[in-house]
Amino acid sequence: MIEFYNVSADIDGRNILRDISFRIVQGEFAYITGPSGAGKSTVLRLIYMDLIPNEGMVIIDKYSSAKIKNKEIPILRRRLGVIFQDFKLLPDRNVYDNVAFALRVTGVKGAAVKRKVLRVLAEVNLGHKRNRFPVELSGGEQQRVAIARAIVNNPFIVLADEPSGNLDEQASFEILNILEKINRQGTAVLMATHDNTILKRYPHRVIKIKEGLLNK
Repeated sequence: MIEFYNVSADIDGRNILRDISFRIVQGEFAYITGPSGAGKSTVLRLIYMDLIPNEGMVIIDKYSSAKIKNKEIPILRRRLGVIFQDFKLLPDRNVYDNVAFALRVTGVKGAAVKRKVLRVLAEVNLGHKRNRFPVELSGGEQQRVAIARAIVNNPFIVLADEPSGNLDEQASFEILNILEKINRQGTAVLMATHDNTILKRYPHRVIKIKEGLLNK
C-alpha cells in the first residue's frame, strides 16, 4: 500500500532523509519516531507528495513518485487523511463547515454532505458542538474536529503528524483512542510522535529515524 525504496530527500539544500526503505501494509497501525529534526514529518510529506524524493521512489497505492503528474496529486490526497499538530482548522467556519469543506472540494453535494459530516462528528463525540467555532473549543476538541475532517472521505490511511504534541495527557489519550477505533475499522494509521508514554500505552510497530537514517 505504501512503499519507500531507498528514498533520500533534501529540503532547502539540506539532506533530511538518506536511503530509507520500509512498507506500510493495508490496515496497519505504525509509528514513526525520532528526535526533533530527524525527518518524521518529511516522511509524511513524501507520502502526500508535498515533496518528491531526490533519490529512490515512493509508491502510494497505484501512484509512484517517479511517474505521478501534478494534476494527479490532488486526486491522491483525497484518498489520504492528514492530521497536523496545530489542527489547521478554518477559523471563520464552524465545526460542521470545517468538516464539510473536505467533502465539498471533492464535489460531494446536498444531503450526502450532511449525512457524512454528522456521522464522523458522532464518531469523535462532537455532534453536539457542530455549530461552535474553533476558538470556542479546547485543543483536544479542535484536534477531534481535524480527525473528523481527515476521515470524512473514507481514506485508506490516516497520516498523523504529532497529533498530541499540543495537548495534555488526557486529551492525548482521547485522540489515540479515536485513532485506535479508526484503525480497528480497517483504516491504516501512520503517526509521527516522540511521546514514549503513547508508545508504551498504545503499542504498535515502530519505525525509528535518527539523523535521517532508519535506526534498525
